[in-house]
Amino acid sequence: MNILILNGKQDPAADARYRGTFRAHPTYCNHLSRDHEVNELFFWFLREGGETGVVHDLAKASRYAQLLNEVCMVGFERFEVVEVAHGFDPKGQGELLGYDISSGYNDSLLWWGLQPQPGINVLPGPIRELADLLHRHYAPLLGQYGLFKSAETADQCLRSMDALQRLSPNLVRALLQFQAWPIP
Repeated sequence: MNILILNGKQDPAADARYRGTFRAHPTYCNHLSRDHEVNELFFWFLREGGETGVVHDLAKASRYAQLLNEVCMVGFERFEVVEVAHGFDPKGQGELLGYDISSGYNDSLLWWGLQPQPGINVLPGPIRELADLLHRHYAPLLGQYGLFKSAETADQCLRSMDALQRLSPNLVRALLQFQAWPIP
């Protein structure tokens, strides 16, 4: 089982309901000693999770999230343990939040809620029209957690985004840069 330990928004411009893979990962708790259990688990998280943050021990991940919420992140959004699966085959028995479209279990194409972006206005008319169509069709299909409710819808959206990206290389990257770093 592939597990992520995630908190609130990784980017302030993220869709408020989004609970997919593009969220904050745990950090070291500076106000506690290095040998405190929560910091010991932080080093386990780094060793096992590496760059992607994917761990495999559900008991340790659950304990770490619990400690983060109790002693380290008081007053902030709560950490949660989330299973991530390649393709559309979740293994766990918990609540299905939905289907994200992400690379490496981190970089999501849904964190911005598929909302129209200011950068779209600089694109040629036909590309702008197709991007708007993608927004009008798929944004309303995002569920309560900003994720798709079905694997089929997620797959269709990914294929549509890929087709649009092939017509206008770097389109998605350009749109998200406008979202994350507005240009006055």
